[in-house]
Amino acid sequence: MEEHNNNIRYHLLMIFISLCLLWASSHSVKAQATDTVIFKKSQLVETINWTTYQSEKRKQPSQTILKLNAGFGTRPEKEPLNEDFPKDFSKLKNGFVWDVSSDFIFSNDIGVRLTFYQFRSSYHSPNTDQQGSFTIKDRITYVGPAFVIRIPFDQSPWDFDASVGFGYIEYREKQTFAIDNANFFGATISVQFSMGVEYKITPQWGIGINVQTIIGEITEFRHEKNGEKWTATFEAGEGEDIAQTGMGIGIRYYFK
Repeated sequence: MEEHNNNIRYHLLMIFISLCLLWASSHSVKAQATDTVIFKKSQLVETINWTTYQSEKRKQPSQTILKLNAGFGTRPEKEPLNEDFPKDFSKLKNGFVWDVSSDFIFSNDIGVRLTFYQFRSSYHSPNTDQQGSFTIKDRITYVGPAFVIRIPFDQSPWDFDASVGFGYIEYREKQTFAIDNANFFGATISVQFSMGVEYKITPQWGIGINVQTIIGEITEFRHEKNGEKWTATFEAGEGEDIAQTGMGIGIRYYFK
């Protein structure tokens, strides 16, 4: 116990001596020439300011970008949902696409995106095996979030971005044949990929081209024909393939 107390006294003594030396040293610095002290402090302030400036210069501010595109889309050739109707559906492969999205970029290279995308196509046949014309209108709507990587080109107004996400997608088809009307509706979760390039015209406006692909399959449909309703279920691989690729061109707006 006595040895333990001696150790404590020893450590306390060393701490006291160290504090005394530190106090004496600080007073010795104050006793030096005023110009020398000011020079040291000024040099320290300049170093800190320069470091802060360099850090702020490297860090890009976050930004919000609104995008609007319109263009052309295509999808795999499909089979009719109703076998009683004509089977020439090749025109439904291609259609008009448009999308609006909002990007929030946390830094100069990563961010998140919310996209609303729609594909529309139609088919019309004035002459069929039965009397009367036949019309189909397809509409595929997608909405969902995505993770975005943005790559600005150095010393250039060009930017490249790519995204991957998932979301809700629904398929609606309206068929009209003579006096008969039929509607089909189905929905599922799908995966979405996109790539785009844009050119910044001003600090707030730009133009760009975007290509995106959506992958998914709907295996359950709600049918409605002349007021009668029922549900049809398909096996995986036999449902409605809603995979599609669309390319659009449009404008970009950068919020301040």
